[in-house]
Amino acid sequence: MGRFDGRTAVVTGGTSGIGRAIAILLGEQGVRVYIAGRDEERGTSVAHEVTSRGGDGRFVRTDVADDAQVASLAATAAADGPIDYWFSNAGVEGPIGPMETWDDVALRSVLDVNLKGVLSGLRHASRHLAQGGAIVNTASFVGTALPVPIAVPYAAAKAGVVAAGRSAAPLLAEVGIAVYTLCPWVIDTPMVDRLTGGAPDDKAGFAAGFAPSGRLTSVEEVASVALDLLDGRLSARSGDAYLVDAGPAVTLVE
Repeated sequence: MGRFDGRTAVVTGGTSGIGRAIAILLGEQGVRVYIAGRDEERGTSVAHEVTSRGGDGRFVRTDVADDAQVASLAATAAADGPIDYWFSNAGVEGPIGPMETWDDVALRSVLDVNLKGVLSGLRHASRHLAQGGAIVNTASFVGTALPVPIAVPYAAAKAGVVAAGRSAAPLLAEVGIAVYTLCPWVIDTPMVDRLTGGAPDDKAGFAAGFAPSGRLTSVEEVASVALDLLDGRLSARSGDAYLVDAGPAVTLVE
């Protein structure tokens, strides 16, 4: 029997990008995966992909900006027993550009999805996680390692995710739950496609301008680091945040 057989995980933002990659990798390890997202067609497709590879994928339509929906997701995933792992990956880029172009609706959206969604996950997951379980939140290099002036709201939300993980760690240690934060550099995801136009040369140039490696990091590389955290192959303490670059190269956020 494998290390992860019979475990249960919830992956928000699981319909694309990093979340999808984590869901597929966990399914291959024998984990029952609840895939959460707003797009039912894509979510059902990812659940089918997990199952077709021998796993157990289940889609639960969830908008993490709605706290009640996150609570319902946690209760659904815990219906047959405690949850072992909770991954908060749902995210939007929010307003990009000068401050005069921002509007209140867009600001609320980036904070509600990227930060409040993570806080809702911490709160509701912790009620249903097994002792020895883990919560892994996805933040970004933006707001941690490198200022990006065109993405101030995004940076604020992602820096908040790092702070939330660090602050929640000692609190959840009392009930045997670990909290980690992944801060990827430039990832080859639909978000980067939207920011760059999606052409391979444009994406490569975007990565070269920010990432220490000068390269795009694949979603599979980020997923492999997430699995290393769960499996203890990465020497980590609860509350730690890690920058993830192509390779993958992993660096502790000081």
